[in-house]
Amino acid sequence: MVLAPLSHEEIYGPAVAPLLHELRHSATGVTQSFAQRFYGSLMQAGETRTLLDLLGAQEFQRLQSAQTGHLLMLLDPRLDADAHRDKACRVGRVHALVGVDMMWLIDAYNLYQQALHDCLHDLPRGVRLHLQHVLDRRLLLDLQAQSAGYQQVDEELSRALAGIQQVAMTARSTIDLYQGVLQSLCAIDGVLAANVSRLGAHGALEIEALDGALAQAQVDAIAAGEAPGIRVGPEAWGDGQAEPVAAYAWRTAQVTSSDAYRFDPATEPWHALGTRLGLRSSVAIPLPDETGQTFAMLSVYSRWPGFFRARGRQLFLQHVQQTLALAALRHVQGKVVAHALRQHYRDLVATRGMVMVYQPIVDLRSGALRKVEALGRLVQRDGTLVSPGEFLPTLGNHDLLRLFEFGIEQVCRDLAAWHAQGLRVSASLNLPPQGIGDPAFREVLLRSLRDARTDGRFLELEILESQEFKPTDNRDHFLRELKALGIRLVQDDLGSGHSSLLRLDTMPFDEVKIDQALVRRAAHKHPHRAFGFIYYLTQLAHELGASVTVEGLENLGLIEAAAVMGADCGQGFGIARPMPMSEVARWAARPRHAVDPLHPRTPWGALAGYLLWDRELKALDPWPELAEDFVRAPCRVQRYIEGHDPGNTSLQQLLDKNHAVALRGSSGRMYRLTRRDLIQCLAELGRKVAAAG
Repeated sequence: MVLAPLSHEEIYGPAVAPLLHELRHSATGVTQSFAQRFYGSLMQAGETRTLLDLLGAQEFQRLQSAQTGHLLMLLDPRLDADAHRDKACRVGRVHALVGVDMMWLIDAYNLYQQALHDCLHDLPRGVRLHLQHVLDRRLLLDLQAQSAGYQQVDEELSRALAGIQQVAMTARSTIDLYQGVLQSLCAIDGVLAANVSRLGAHGALEIEALDGALAQAQVDAIAAGEAPGIRVGPEAWGDGQAEPVAAYAWRTAQVTSSDAYRFDPATEPWHALGTRLGLRSSVAIPLPDETGQTFAMLSVYSRWPGFFRARGRQLFLQHVQQTLALAALRHVQGKVVAHALRQHYRDLVATRGMVMVYQPIVDLRSGALRKVEALGRLVQRDGTLVSPGEFLPTLGNHDLLRLFEFGIEQVCRDLAAWHAQGLRVSASLNLPPQGIGDPAFREVLLRSLRDARTDGRFLELEILESQEFKPTDNRDHFLRELKALGIRLVQDDLGSGHSSLLRLDTMPFDEVKIDQALVRRAAHKHPHRAFGFIYYLTQLAHELGASVTVEGLENLGLIEAAAVMGADCGQGFGIARPMPMSEVARWAARPRHAVDPLHPRTPWGALAGYLLWDRELKALDPWPELAEDFVRAPCRVQRYIEGHDPGNTSLQQLLDKNHAVALRGSSGRMYRLTRRDLIQCLAELGRKVAAAG
């Protein structure tokens, strides 16, 4: 039905006020029975009943009173258009947030219209028709305003999803990603807390990032024992207890909600806490990897019952799940760090609770000090130091900038002090990949060099391999500036991922550092494989014009092996541990033994030499006459035995046997067997020497 237009004065003004004032007194009986008839009708629809069943008895009574009050508001002679619109819009927002479908609302307005018309039953026909027209207009405006409330909620959800997608594309660290997503979610009306957690020790979910007005209170209450932590796995619930929402979501990788948090059996252990904090519904959003296995959990809590079951809300949650999971998989997750510890580390960075220590890097052959690597340490209140491996994964981009700012300022001051003492040493410092081309990092670097009057030729920037970045004009301009200042670029952790090899061809690196994890594996299972990797990576770097430093050299055997394999410099506990700035000059003045790659002193040095000998032998297979002279010449293993292990008859016998069959070429079965036995023997001897210290 199309209603004839009426002005606001005719709907709300003094012309209609006396009639409505008289009507309110005569409509008492209708309004008192309205709520009971209203909800009796809505209960006939299954979906509506499900929504109303989420409420407790007292809440349902308050809802009935609110509906009666809303009917009385429509009859209020003092009501004006703006106040009506505002109240109706707020009611519409609440309906949208708790999941009342718009079609249910239209059905409800039919009940309102019937109730209002019943109030006019005893009035004269002319007055009745006039008031019926006025009240129908008020009712239509009420519906329009409530619809606007629905639209506001939809817009908030759209903004939140757009914010999440933007963060997913631009976040430069895991914590920045998580915090950005949580902030977008907590900007939605009624979201009181949200967090991201991962599986920690003993099957418990450790919260790593949180946001929301009640997020910290929730975490503190669980830490204080007011409610249990969240566990997953079959042991997470006892006999007869419903499987917790988070446990089910983690196991199935399905978005799972609790629409009535205070009454849901799956949230029973947290009912008291939920009641105290006002949590009415929750959702567990598992983040699955490529295989479909959950690797993290996003949990969101709302003050509105049924918030996560509303029409269209599931699609929103699925978008959040897919966007966040894909973005998180692009970042290195690292080990689980609880939010409290993560925040503690970030506070130390913010307050400059840091110190720089320096680890020497030496020429592998002469042992001379080439440079030092500056390493940041966080300083605890008790004076203990926290290493980068512990705190770096907890930091966001802003934290990394503050850390870099502190580090570069301190390094520039220390370089000036060393040079004043006559120690012309260079220093390297880690630069996060996201710092390349970032104006903030650029400004910090240039300001520090200028203020300390540091010559850029004595500074190196190590770029970690942990995150890939795309070429940009900003990046290229930044790199040209570094080169103009004489600053050297170092690719850190070569060998830890495929992307680092690609960078060697796209970035103007002066040096590469071979990943220490690769080297450390040599001390355990297969040293010959690690030595082979060192050889190949060194050859690749040298062909591209870059020098090579091997990290993780913890003993003389590894030092010798790296030198034999052609690396230029070495770094590790076997050379020197990180030390304060004041100790560097004294350490540099100490005498050190040179390494002779042709005359190894350790089994691992001999093993590295044998691997090179084996490569050269294979290259001579087409020329047997040359191979015979090569085999009969003294090799590095023979020199090791004669100079450092003359009594090892078993090793000598293995070497002799291997060389004897090598005269017939390297492709025979006997050569492969004796090669294997000789490698295993040298590897085991090297492990024993390393274990003995």
